[in-house]
Amino acid sequence: MSDPAARQFWNQRAEADAFVAVDSRLEFGSPDLERFWAGGEKDLDLLLAAVGAELEPGDAVVEIGCGVGRLTRVLAARAASVRALDVSERMLELAREHNPELPNVSWLLGDGTSLAGVDDSSADVVVSHVVFQHIPDPEITLGYVREIGRVLRPGGWAAFQVSNHPSVHQPRGRAGRVRDAVGRLLRREPWHDNPYWLGSHIEIPALRAAAADGSMDLEGLAGEGTQYCIALTRRR
Repeated sequence: MSDPAARQFWNQRAEADAFVAVDSRLEFGSPDLERFWAGGEKDLDLLLAAVGAELEPGDAVVEIGCGVGRLTRVLAARAASVRALDVSERMLELAREHNPELPNVSWLLGDGTSLAGVDDSSADVVVSHVVFQHIPDPEITLGYVREIGRVLRPGGWAAFQVSNHPSVHQPRGRAGRVRDAVGRLLRREPWHDNPYWLGSHIEIPALRAAAADGSMDLEGLAGEGTQYCIALTRRR
């Protein structure tokens, strides 16, 4: 199974402004690229520190939703290998262009629903940062969690972000549409009410059950009740 609508949306976002699509804190159409790349290390450190996780030099890493490689280049410097997946061909083209000297990275086109193409029990670590919160169907996210269990080796771990805050995924209403109309006049792209941007939240009991289905334990949780809820799972 694949999700062509997800591919179309993220290809369009990549064409419009891939850097802002990855880090929406930047200015659309004129992103500060020095800040963009420097922020990758900070965001990875915050993700891992939230659940007390640490990479080892010999780790084989899978990254879900790599975008243009903002965190990938940091992962590549800390681990033995990285398989970086994204649903967007355009994002991966830009990732290769902006990260030409990463011999330990394989850029993989994902299907938007699974980790197809990654072998069973072949990863020591799986990482995903601000990706799952944009998936409109929580069942797809939970399917990814089960897939994480499939690709991890026994004892391997995953650190990933989900949203546990339902209201942030609601359409913004009339005020938001007015802001988008103003944005169009300023040549800024409106996308905020698209289901593939709005995404969905995950309930913690469902997350725990999906981890168990993937032969994993939910070992750590930080930020429960927020949009930036970080989970640490470990393969039994």
